[in-house]
Amino acid sequence: MNLEWSELPESIQQYKAQILPTKKPAIALKLSPAETLTLWQSKVGGAPYLPLNMDYPRHAEGRALVLLAQVNCAELPENTVYPKTGILQFFIDVEDDLWGLDFDEPQNQNGFRVIYHTDIVEDSTQLQQTFPLEDVDTDMSPFSGQYAVLFQTEERYISIHDHGFATQIFDPYALNEDDIDIYDEYDAAFSASGHHLGGYPYFTQDDPRGYKDDFKDYILLFQVDSSDQDNVEILWGDCGVANFFIHPDDLQKADFSKVIYTWDCS
Repeated sequence: MNLEWSELPESIQQYKAQILPTKKPAIALKLSPAETLTLWQSKVGGAPYLPLNMDYPRHAEGRALVLLAQVNCAELPENTVYPKTGILQFFIDVEDDLWGLDFDEPQNQNGFRVIYHTDIVEDSTQLQQTFPLEDVDTDMSPFSGQYAVLFQTEERYISIHDHGFATQIFDPYALNEDDIDIYDEYDAAFSASGHHLGGYPYFTQDDPRGYKDDFKDYILLFQVDSSDQDNVEILWGDCGVANFFIHPDDLQKADFSKVIYTWDCS
């Protein structure tokens, strides 16, 4: 997002002093169907990068999890947030009604898994090439197909969905009838929808970080939205969105063991 203040509604420009300090870097993902991708390329869907000596990720009940996405950090644009090398993966349980989400313990990596490979081998003979997915029922999966990823750096500003919005910009619930349009104008100007790493999250419901003090410092690690592209099949319930959050200290240490996973829909 390249911000042009002169093009924003005057109702939004009055909050410029509050909005500017919320700027964060983000990396947008543009997806395109791909028939052939290497095991170590960034992708949404498709076959994961897994060394021969590594167990395939499974639910505690034995069900194989399915690769939602993987990010080869060496393919990312220059940034100061994510590791420079390695592959970061996101798996979910597509046979579970909640796709691996645990409402009570959103850090419980039973129905989902975040895996980080530090050392990458670009040799298919040293990697698993068959996966235990023949018995996995993907009929209810929120995504299908395999997609190549094009990354693009962006600047993002706090979204109206973020739990810190009311205290940093304005309280939407305190608006009077004359100012109610400001909510929609702000949302249009600073939308957080789409697929991206970092930046601010989008929700169709509420930000779960706002309900637990331990989570309020967590930042957006990765967001996968429902797709509005005809050739990209991703749909979280009724046009919902999935988010993964991490504490900044853990991201700096490349420790992905305490990631929060959530998704919601309207």
